[in-house]
Amino acid sequence: MVRLRTIGQRSRRARKGQVAAVATILALLLVVTFLSNYLVEQLPQQVATAELDHVLQVENQLSRLQATVLAEAKAPGQGITLSAPVTLGSAAVPPFGPPASGSIGPEPDYVRTTSNYYVSQIVPNEPIWNFGSTCLSGGSGKCASSGNIDTWNVTNKNNTNFTLTVNGNHNSVQYNITGNNDTITIDWTGGDTGFVNFVINGSNDNIIYNKGGSDTTSPTAQFLFYGQYDVFNFNPSGSHASRGGMSLFVEFIGSQSLICPYGNYSNTDRVGALASGGSNIAMSVVWWNALGYVSGPHTQTYPGGGSSNESIRWYNASGPVGCAFTKQYASNYENSFGSGVLVRLYNHYLPQTDVVYDQGAVIESEVGGLSQMVSGPALTFTRVPQGYSVALTLVDLVGAMPSETGVTTAAVSTKVLSVSSVTLETGFGVSRLGSEIYVNVTTAYPNAWMTYFEGTTGIVPGGPACTSSVAYPAPYSCLKPPSGSFSTISAPIFAQEVTLTTLTVEVSLS
Repeated sequence: MVRLRTIGQRSRRARKGQVAAVATILALLLVVTFLSNYLVEQLPQQVATAELDHVLQVENQLSRLQATVLAEAKAPGQGITLSAPVTLGSAAVPPFGPPASGSIGPEPDYVRTTSNYYVSQIVPNEPIWNFGSTCLSGGSGKCASSGNIDTWNVTNKNNTNFTLTVNGNHNSVQYNITGNNDTITIDWTGGDTGFVNFVINGSNDNIIYNKGGSDTTSPTAQFLFYGQYDVFNFNPSGSHASRGGMSLFVEFIGSQSLICPYGNYSNTDRVGALASGGSNIAMSVVWWNALGYVSGPHTQTYPGGGSSNESIRWYNASGPVGCAFTKQYASNYENSFGSGVLVRLYNHYLPQTDVVYDQGAVIESEVGGLSQMVSGPALTFTRVPQGYSVALTLVDLVGAMPSETGVTTAAVSTKVLSVSSVTLETGFGVSRLGSEIYVNVTTAYPNAWMTYFEGTTGIVPGGPACTSSVAYPAPYSCLKPPSGSFSTISAPIFAQEVTLTTLTVEVSLS
């Protein structure tokens, strides 16, 4: 007997079909939700991690290239060509994360480093000792006449007191004194002073400058101390100057063995008594050192001064200073060095990143960010008694290096063609360093070089400077130039002894 199906039975079957379809759709929705969550949340993080690992890998590889070049330079006569790998592509993240590609090639030709310095022959340039004016015969006396430019040169008068009195008008003096434990008293009551210039070469010397009289001129007085434990005293009571004022410069240089300045020997020198009185006085006091210590100006009102026209400015300065009674004949030397190796990483999730072997240093820079120094150039400096000893190695890359793009591993081959070194010292004699060494780096990554040199304050006392051929519009700046633009970082390196090494390196891809 055939049992007929009822309408109710068909309804139950229909409901079962609907449940199966809904379940399938829900399952598909779960899969889609899982894939969406993975693609939106997890995959970018995984790919970004792989790209970050790749950036760090390339940084390490270029750092090894840097080390390889320096190692080759230790045995330049071998003529060996060495290769360093550079991985262009990041790791893939299966199944949906392909590797990011990269490229390698030379930096543009206008990326370069120059070094500029003077080598000098320093010779004695002493005055004719014990020669002076008739007004101040014997180096001591009274000058009542007017309109004189009086000179006196004194040497080896140790433990001596000098007294100089000037009460005539429109007078100027130039004194050169070499000696120790001397006291020089200057009683100046004459008006309309021209100039006062004293060079004191010795230690434990004491200057007492009593300045009176009225000046409608704008006189300048300068006192240069070469030695240790020297003291300057000033009493301007009764002195009156016109609105132009009187300029008083005191410089403690601190020298030994004809090296100026020498270490921080000037810290033994001091300003003694400063009496009140006078008007329109601008006084400046500078202590020179060879340790890179720079401060000031710290300005204060001159003791007893009643307005901004009576002031003292205090400085600490560092840099080369000519020694007393010497003359130098200088020759300028300038070297230019080529560009470096640029690795550009075309990341999917991280910003495009450049990792470069930039003129002897390894630098990393993201698009839109500031460049950072990964491994600085071969620059070392150590303290020595007279200041700093510096060793600087500059790299000049030559050769027709091609470009390569992809995800494979490139091999950068280097061969040191030549190594040349010169050691220069400050001081007295032939072929001595007569200036700071200016290292000028023209680069697309100025912030990295700027921060690097800022960390070497001992040998770059004035700090590095950034310049560009054009003014970049905001949000760009000299330290953050637009893509394809370049700035120059200039660092004046000051040291008492410098070893400058130049490497000429042939570079290619293999």
